[in-house]
Amino acid sequence: PEEKRRREREDQMYRERLKVLFFIAIVMSLLNSLTTSAGSISWNDFVNELLAKGEVQSVQVVPESEIVEIHLHPGAVVFGWPKLSLTYVMKVANIDKFEEKLRAAEDELNIDLSDRIPVSYRRSSFFGNALYTLGMTVVSVGILWYIFRLAGISGREGAFSAFNQLKRARFTIVDGKSGKGISFKDVAGLHEAKTEVKEFVDYLKSPERYLQLGAKVPRGALLLGPPGCGKTLLAKAVATEAQVPFLAIAGSEFVEVIGGLGAARVRSLFKEARACAPCIVYIDEIDAVGKRRSTNMSGFSNTEEEQTLNQLLVEMDGMGTTDHVIVLASTNRADILDNALMRPGRLDRHIFIDLPTLQERREIFEQHLKGLKLSQPGSFYSQRLAELTPGFSGTSAKRNKILSQEERRVVAFHESGHALVGWLLEHTEAVLKVSIAPRTNAALGFAQILPKDQYLLTKDQLFERMCMALGGRVAEAITFNKVTTGAQDDLRKVTRIAYSMVKQYGMMPSIGHLSFPETESGPGIGRRPFSQGLQQVMDHEAKLLIAQAYRRTEKLLMDNRDKLKMLADALLENEVVNYEDIEALLGPPPHGPKKTISPQSWIEAERDKQDRGEEEPPPQLPPYKEEQEPHLSYV
Repeated sequence: PEEKRRREREDQMYRERLKVLFFIAIVMSLLNSLTTSAGSISWNDFVNELLAKGEVQSVQVVPESEIVEIHLHPGAVVFGWPKLSLTYVMKVANIDKFEEKLRAAEDELNIDLSDRIPVSYRRSSFFGNALYTLGMTVVSVGILWYIFRLAGISGREGAFSAFNQLKRARFTIVDGKSGKGISFKDVAGLHEAKTEVKEFVDYLKSPERYLQLGAKVPRGALLLGPPGCGKTLLAKAVATEAQVPFLAIAGSEFVEVIGGLGAARVRSLFKEARACAPCIVYIDEIDAVGKRRSTNMSGFSNTEEEQTLNQLLVEMDGMGTTDHVIVLASTNRADILDNALMRPGRLDRHIFIDLPTLQERREIFEQHLKGLKLSQPGSFYSQRLAELTPGFSGTSAKRNKILSQEERRVVAFHESGHALVGWLLEHTEAVLKVSIAPRTNAALGFAQILPKDQYLLTKDQLFERMCMALGGRVAEAITFNKVTTGAQDDLRKVTRIAYSMVKQYGMMPSIGHLSFPETESGPGIGRRPFSQGLQQVMDHEAKLLIAQAYRRTEKLLMDNRDKLKMLADALLENEVVNYEDIEALLGPPPHGPKKTISPQSWIEAERDKQDRGEEEPPPQLPPYKEEQEPHLSYV
């Protein structure tokens, strides 16, 4: 009640002040109108109606304004009517010659010298005009201010809350403590991704456990992958499981035409997040605000987007950043994100959520079949449905990329060729995982490798990389006696390596120790730093090098056709095989074990979770997070 009475007193005070301001404005307007109430008249009317009839008493010239004030005799009759206002104003173009022109008109009218009109000059009152303008401006601003106050539009901080509303981030707060919503049990598949995000959830539930050990939780994680694979669904599960405030916002909310609004909304979002820390901030489709900043010198760039991104970078890891605010973001266009956004300290973890494997599709179908009345248990149908739907995402409503059995065999032998050649050669990288599940619109399978921390490569190492890239094409040729368009990307890589060895690295004796730029672009376009004859020699050496690599790869796979078939059959059965599966099928690599990532032991962590009564995740592959390199693409 006291607050209500105080506001009523304020409103009454504003109304009284508003009345006073209105009264002042009316008085000032009346005074100004009285001083400038003269009518206008033209030169011809002045001569014919006023001067010729003897109605003019005096004339006053104001040079600065280029006007002439005409004062009439009392009781003057103008245009046949008595005139109440005895002043006229006349605009004169050439004010300096007005008096001369007036005397000439009097001569034409034969006016006696004693009756001539007296002419005087005066300066305009600049101070008076400026004072009136300033006064009316102040009164107008005051009137608007109090009107906004009375209408409830004015904010308590002194700025208009209508603009404050524009600057506020429009986010959604998800309350995980309500018991409603999606939990990790409701998210089928995504085993590795759930393991990653559970670390954030565990930290927020019991941060002291991590702080006592001196551990630091990552500041953020990026969920990336094709559309419809469960990125947003997983974020909803995190919101329910975390039991802390979860602030969800779309990346498009930061994109505005008005300058500065995007950055202001970023500040508003993180201000709210720090106020309710510990909490999670989730930005869906972050590519709308996190696009890579322009690096060209043309001067054409979206300054507003870059300001918004800069503010986001500062809030995530800047001078005023505080702990206990974790940022989750999702996108299916990670290739266009700015590098500063992806670095450690901001989005530390990159969690790739790909199209589901055979096992994950089975779990998805079992989840959807729970609510249906069926003659058989859901598991009876889920396995068959999973086998019939390779390439499906969790939200697929139609079959947009279904492989026939023959195509699956081709893809299986193609990827097995890559993996087997890499397994048998000495200088190739370790194959961590091989899959024949369609992954993107261009890749029908992939072999995931772990690159070595190596900056200098020998000729033999580059040659064996060419052999591994050709393994898919050779496997198709020796198995089906035909080749497909699936090796386009592999051939592009092989061609690039071969020409690099010939043109840039000086590894061919016939060329010598020469190095030429990779592309002939720039000011000298069309001009090459070598002759046509040398170009032909380099083309011949590159073709010869690729032919040698093909022959070596062909001999290697022909000598190990039984291993190629075993690996392809395992892929057709399981869709995915990892390093341990390959080692169990083929035995250890002949040139010694490949460099791999040691799987993290989860025994103690899972034991602690079981003690707290949490769910036990299903068996899963080791959580490798290296970049997946697709090898099979169809055009």
